[in-house]
Amino acid sequence: MYLAKNGRVIWNKANGIDNSPIIQYHERKSISNERTFGKDTTDIAKLKTSIAAMSDNLAYLLRKGNKLTSCITVKLRYSDFNTYTKQVKIPYTAADHLLTPKVMEIFDRLYDKRLLVRLVGVRFSALAGGNYQINLFDDTVKTANLYQAMDVLRNRYGSRSVIRANTFGAKTIGDSFNPFNGEPPTVLAHRTQ
Repeated sequence: MYLAKNGRVIWNKANGIDNSPIIQYHERKSISNERTFGKDTTDIAKLKTSIAAMSDNLAYLLRKGNKLTSCITVKLRYSDFNTYTKQVKIPYTAADHLLTPKVMEIFDRLYDKRLLVRLVGVRFSALAGGNYQINLFDDTVKTANLYQAMDVLRNRYGSRSVIRANTFGAKTIGDSFNPFNGEPPTVLAHRTQ
């Protein structure tokens, strides 16, 4: 049987031959952070502190990359390795004061087993380009100026230089790299790719 030009294309694909150019840069579709605890815990304060710190850090990275999110996912893994996630769609935003309470609300709905927790995580997805626009009725110029001042300090002195009181007990969450510049994230010394 003779398949002409299409036969050659099919044969090449079947044998793993593809001469199309490699494009290194790709647009991120989500940004996330997870924390695996050294010792499984039921300490709700520790869990909420970690979740809030992750949310704040991810919101900062969104603003730094001029991105907005419209989908929040919270992940919870128990000591028996059962993993549960819950996802919620929201209006596009990159504001801590809107994202973190929503993340905490999702966590409260998700955490109901009262078992030892091994891992918690937060993911913002359905990303779009743009800057946070203040809400005409709920936000003030003061809030926008606060975010701008906090981000200037974080850019200059590191992502944990300015933190909210409810995230004070969290260990280092994330880094101040720009996840939207097309470069792969840095791998910590104790982790392998």
